[in-house]
Amino acid sequence: MNIVIMVAQLLLSLTILVFVHELGHFLAAKFFKTKVERFYLFFDFLFPMPHVLNFALWKKKIGDTEYGIGWFPLGGYVSIAGMVDETQDANQLASEPQPWEYRSKKGWQKMIIILGGIIFNIIFGIMIFSAILKFSVKEFLPISELKNNGVFVSENGKKLGFKDGDIILKVNNSAPERFDDLTPINTVFGGDYLIERQENNEIVQKTIELPKKYFKQFDKGLFAPYYHKVSVVRVSVNSNAEKAGLKANDIISTANGTDIKYFNLFKAVLDSNRGRVINLTVQRNESKINLKVLVDSLGIIGFNPGMILSKENYKLKTYSILQAIKYASIDCMRMFWLQAINIVKMAQGEVKFKESVGGPIEMAQAFGSKWDWLNFWSITCMISIGLAFMNLLPIPALDGGHAVVIIIEMITGKPVNEKVLQILQTIGTVIILLLMVFVFYNGISKMLK
Repeated sequence: MNIVIMVAQLLLSLTILVFVHELGHFLAAKFFKTKVERFYLFFDFLFPMPHVLNFALWKKKIGDTEYGIGWFPLGGYVSIAGMVDETQDANQLASEPQPWEYRSKKGWQKMIIILGGIIFNIIFGIMIFSAILKFSVKEFLPISELKNNGVFVSENGKKLGFKDGDIILKVNNSAPERFDDLTPINTVFGGDYLIERQENNEIVQKTIELPKKYFKQFDKGLFAPYYHKVSVVRVSVNSNAEKAGLKANDIISTANGTDIKYFNLFKAVLDSNRGRVINLTVQRNESKINLKVLVDSLGIIGFNPGMILSKENYKLKTYSILQAIKYASIDCMRMFWLQAINIVKMAQGEVKFKESVGGPIEMAQAFGSKWDWLNFWSITCMISIGLAFMNLLPIPALDGGHAVVIIIEMITGKPVNEKVLQILQTIGTVIILLLMVFVFYNGISKMLK
């Protein structure tokens, strides 16, 4: 049942994104008065063989366009008149170009038609993330609220040179506006932090550089607001915490009568009571529960802590619609740019192709075995940006490959021969199929390890 839920979420997500992508091509073509012969969700043939098993589950012709749902649940397509793609070959373009055909349009018009799907996927990703920020996350912690006490630093952060109480002034030469901006995804390949801290009774500024291979140890939880609630992420098996009845998702309210406002305060209580039994008060759902737990000789009780923002100590701001769109746009473009950097790193040999490439199996696992709509739309947003980037790659049969052909035509002033386009289309299709086989194999190999 868990696998069914994962697969169902993946198929629904991809169906939505393919529809959005093809809609971008469709509307752009229509805007330039280009005839669209077919608009299909899924393929009505055995992809990539356009003449094998041709039938649709549903179809209806409206105007010049046949709309339908294919039987092969992989992607979808729009068939634009006068364009060599997976739905038609060069032999169908033997006649003179007609005004309503793609091949008769100006170069810049062709470019917009080709990039329409990519643009729509990016816009859709931004729309999803904007909605998540506005209606689900709702609030954010302004960085100005951290000026007095700075941040709490994880163990990984301390290894990089950060200290508790550091005030983050800039991240990659940009002044952060929200707490979430302290660990932007574009730091996975390195970066620098300008921080302010107190040393020898003096306020000093320092630059801390992240290694270029930071992606191997990227920690989204590098920092936490200095004041935070200590939660239980995972309880160690056979630990004193487990024996005492501590459970995942518990929030520690007090330890031996001390209100726990940040992790270091809790750690101080443990260190001062090594070898003793202490009293814990934890918040579990809506209940307060009292527990007695033995602290071992190392000052440990046996659980992985989490840090939850303490709203009592900080004044949060509510996302306006414009702010939600702004921050969603920034984060989505960071995701897009990160993939470009990843390609460069793979070409330079710094990132292994096998470790970097993910496929349907990894995506299905990301959705999880429970249907969580927030997680569903978050993953769909990331896939939408990933789909946009993938289609921009200059591989024949992809939108990026078509864009390269358009650029060549604009430079030379004459169209590329249709037979050449057909050969390029075939080569691109083979590359894509081989890549699909690889990512499936790679995903299965990871599962079996």
